[in-house]
This record gives sequence, C-alpha cells and structure tokens, in this order.
Amino acid sequence: MGAAQITINASFPREHLPDPATEGDVRELAALLQGDSVVDWTRLHFRSIPAVDRFLTVCGYDVENPPDLARLQYIHQEAVRYVRSTLEIEVASVLSHPLRIQNVFMYASSRNRHRSQACMVLKAMHVIHHLEARELLFHLPCSEQMLFHRVDEVVSETVNSLIEAGLGVYQFHPSRKTKESLITKLLSKRKSTAAQVFDRIRFRIITHKPSDIMPVLLFMKRHLVPFAFVVPGEATNTLSPLRDLFKEGLGVDGFDCATQSQRPAFNRFSHEAFRVISFVVDLPVKVTDLVKATPSPILSRFGDVVLIPTEFQVFDRDTFEANEGGPASHLLYKERQITEVVRRLYSGRPPEDL
Repeated sequence: MGAAQITINASFPREHLPDPATEGDVRELAALLQGDSVVDWTRLHFRSIPAVDRFLTVCGYDVENPPDLARLQYIHQEAVRYVRSTLEIEVASVLSHPLRIQNVFMYASSRNRHRSQACMVLKAMHVIHHLEARELLFHLPCSEQMLFHRVDEVVSETVNSLIEAGLGVYQFHPSRKTKESLITKLLSKRKSTAAQVFDRIRFRIITHKPSDIMPVLLFMKRHLVPFAFVVPGEATNTLSPLRDLFKEGLGVDGFDCATQSQRPAFNRFSHEAFRVISFVVDLPVKVTDLVKATPSPILSRFGDVVLIPTEFQVFDRDTFEANEGGPASHLLYKERQITEVVRRLYSGRPPEDL
C-alpha cells in the first residue's frame, strides 16, 4: 500500500464511532475510494484474529459455521495448489497447512518472512472466490430482481444501523436501472458491445455535513462493504482530497493520499461541476436457501455466496443540493446522454442535419 506515515489524532472526538479508526481502516478506506486492486497490495493490516473474523463475516463467511469454514479451507487449498503447480513456487507449511485459516491473514499483515507468500496465497484465494461466485451466479435458477431485492435488504439494514448510531445520514436513495436506462447507457458507450454495466443497482447516501462522510464510510466498510471487493478503476472522488476528508471526518493526519491516488473514473456525460464520492463493489450476497432448494448437484461446487456489482454514491447535503440545482443535475446528465444516443443512431450525423 505504500510507506506513507499515518498519524491517528487521539484527541479527536469519536463519540459517534464504537471503535476509533486504525491505520488499517485508513488504508482500506483509501483503497476503496481510489478503486485500488488488492492484487497489487504487499501487506494487509489485520491486528488480531477477531479482526480477521469480522472481515470474513462481511465477505459472507462465518468461521463458526462449519460449512462456511469448510468452504474457506477449500478455496485456500485451491490457492495453494495453484501457486505450487502453476507458478511452481513451494509454499511454506505454516501457510499451506495453517492451524487456522485466519493465520494466513495474520502472516500477510506481519513483518514476518512469510508475509510475501501469505499475500500471494490470499490473492489467489481472492480470484478463485470471485470466479466460483460468478459460476454460482450463472447456474443459480433465480431472477436478477430476486437478487437485487436481497441487496436492497442488506444495504437498507446497514443504513438503518447507521441512522440508529447517529452517524449523520440525512437521506438514503436506493435505485435500480430500468430496461430503458440500460439500453440508453449501452448505446451511449463507445464500446457498447463489450460494455459491463456496474450501476444496475445503486445506493445514494447523503450525510448532513462533510465531516459525517468518513465515519459513515468507515461503518460501511466494517459492516457491509469488503474493502478487497472494490471493482478496480470504478471509483471517483471529486468531492474533496482524501487527506482532507480523513482529517475532518476521522482526525487522521499525515497520510498523503495524493501519493497513491488514481485518476477518477471518467464519465463524459457528467458536468465538470458535479461533485461526488462513488465506488463500485462486488457485494457478497448469501444464497444458501436457493442452493439448497435447487436439485442440481453442480451448485454445491461453488459455495453459497454470489457477488452483485453495486454502486454507492456519497454526498453531503449541501453538495447534493448544489448538484441537483445546477448544470450538474441528473436530469441534464440524462439529456446529454440521450443526445449522444440519438447522434449515434443517426450514424454520427446530428439529427438536425437529416
């Protein structure tokens, strides 16, 4: 993740956070908001086995549940097999046969000589999990609407917890793209045949103040959004520099996010005045009941977690109202998009010329 120093301001008021932000929290939030790929990481930041357990829970795995633990162990052994057979790298026994699966995460977070190999195994596990979750989604006999409804439920439950915790949520807007919106989006893209739509289901969270944004995102990272499941390159922050957001919202000083920032995801239909924090994650959704209710034996090979690409947009109230009240409004965005679709469907000639 880089060697920039992070200083957590111990005097910063955190009565609204059950647990203060750690160095790991800050680096994970930075990765989430910059669309970083965990495949490029060289170290994790777990400080205890319970911290690993909490992360695995957000990923859809309860280590106290025997089927979940067995699934994790299977993915781990597949990753070790890949590293040994395909990469021809021998894996240390403490990583290939750990006393418990959480130990691999702890080695990847340490300064131990096994850290690099632990990261290698976890990266392979990450990719294998994603591939098999996609296979499960392909074979699962259920509608997208049913899965979207489950995403709605789990996100709404977390947002309700945010509100109950007094973390500064002003409004919450879930939305799904209609068929017409999907057609328009794909027709407006320059590579429509190969385009993947990441925002078929989207949630807008509006906070009271800018300083509420980072506590809200920290809560979401801990309870809903696995930082490692961010879709690389699909994050945008045009609201404020990350270092300012961290300092104002979490009291974190000395972390130079500019050394790691990436160019925001570009949307040519957004007005230059549009301000937002947005990111896309492969949100884990448990489908144990659907797998059990399906007679096909093939489903049991792929576990019981599917990943649904889900977009989150975060604004403070003033920023949201400024967007909607000016040239950056969503209505004008859609007008620009429609204009481009009409132009393309007329073989590139403006409609007034026909």
